[in-house]
Amino acid sequence: MPASRKRVPFRAAPAARCFLTALQSFDNFSQLGAKIARARTQDRPVLYAGVLPGLDVLICKIRGAQPPYPEEHVLRSACIESIANALEQPIAGLQAGGHWYEAGGLGFLIFSAQVRERIMVEFSASGQPRPVRDMFRQSR
Repeated sequence: MPASRKRVPFRAAPAARCFLTALQSFDNFSQLGAKIARARTQDRPVLYAGVLPGLDVLICKIRGAQPPYPEEHVLRSACIESIANALEQPIAGLQAGGHWYEAGGLGFLIFSAQVRERIMVEFSASGQPRPVRDMFRQSR
């Protein structure tokens, strides 16, 4: 092949830049702090629709959780880590009802946007979320 058409070898990103680091720097998480703050102050779940393309997060207070809650940046990191963990699970779980994580008095349900309506009906039917442990299998 002519020299101008040779392929340039792929240069891997530095090892320090992992998937979680890429998620944390993702611009779309700019609303996450406000969503977490709102979930901490109200008894209803807060939907963060489209946190990533095709992925939603429902943030809600855990029953019985009492203040003081961890600082917002700690909860933000816990939510992002939960999203990363959910993305490592089989895609069928995201479409079947999502993956549930708990941290610092808040619960994070990560699920496919395709099942948003069903999830919202489950959580909003009575104004209070049903016991999540009964609805979803625990993922940790």
